[in-house]
Amino acid sequence: MKIRLWGGALAIATVGLYSVQMVAAQSDDRTNDLTGTWVYRLGPNTLFALHLEIDKTIPNRLHGYFLHPEHFNMNSPGGSVIRFSNITNESKLESVISIASQDGLLHLKEEAPSNRPEEQDVFLIRGVDSTHIDFTLFPPLSPLRMGRATDPQRLADNWDSKRTYSPDDFVSDNPQMVQIVDADQADRKDGFHIDWQKVGKADEERRIATTALMKEGKLHTGHDFENAALVFQHGATSDDYLLAHVLAVVAISKGQSGAVWISAATLDRYLQSIHQPQVFGTQFATPTNERTTQEPYARTLISDSLRGYVGVPTQAEQEVQRHRYDSERGLTPPILK
Repeated sequence: MKIRLWGGALAIATVGLYSVQMVAAQSDDRTNDLTGTWVYRLGPNTLFALHLEIDKTIPNRLHGYFLHPEHFNMNSPGGSVIRFSNITNESKLESVISIASQDGLLHLKEEAPSNRPEEQDVFLIRGVDSTHIDFTLFPPLSPLRMGRATDPQRLADNWDSKRTYSPDDFVSDNPQMVQIVDADQADRKDGFHIDWQKVGKADEERRIATTALMKEGKLHTGHDFENAALVFQHGATSDDYLLAHVLAVVAISKGQSGAVWISAATLDRYLQSIHQPQVFGTQFATPTNERTTQEPYARTLISDSLRGYVGVPTQAEQEVQRHRYDSERGLTPPILK
């Protein structure tokens, strides 16, 4: 099995550099508890299946199979959540045998001979309880929590090889984050009649609450991170806007394609906050008794076709938008050419 691992600075093209002393697995209750079929799922889809049973020909040994996609990549950025990419829909069955048991860890390896024995795959298993095991495909990566299954397993065959998957993709949006962003939007219903002193204080409280959720690791979904980006877009400092941009990028990486607009808007807001021209044209300022403006604005850096890819209107459409704002504020706009 060839797996590409990307974990921070770690880049290993094949599993099998981990070695153990070749000894028979010790017979104990924990080894017996590992028999059966175990599965690892991403949401409703089975990604891996492992089956183990007592080898009747060799005492104290387990054997079985590991069923996995024929090709897949794994990475764990910063040692956090494991992500899977380039998953193919063809499955491969790999025979495995136990070779050692030490400190509660069972070591498995490929049973079939390899042309290069030093590249044989070695897996680690630790029993958690009667219905779960921790399965480590490669020791530097975190173990995968597998659950016991009662029936023979087939792997899912609806993977998108161009998508990156993680367990976070299949959890619900954080309800606290939803409440925070709903309050943010409610305070901005009437865009031209806002008590900014009151809203500014509420915005600060929302940023504090969102920061706490992030530090506690309670944001998981693309929608969570998009909502957090919106909260920090309504911040007060350049760091707030820069963080908002990062959060929007994370949301996109987690499949929240709608976050591309806020990624553009947060970049524009950050640039203007450090006295640089915006580049997409998402920011409109409405000085008292003065016409709406987008300046400073580097209008030639990004083409309208690129703006379209991130959901930003063309410059001509922005001009119409700007004059509409003037009309809504009671300022007679000049005749558009």
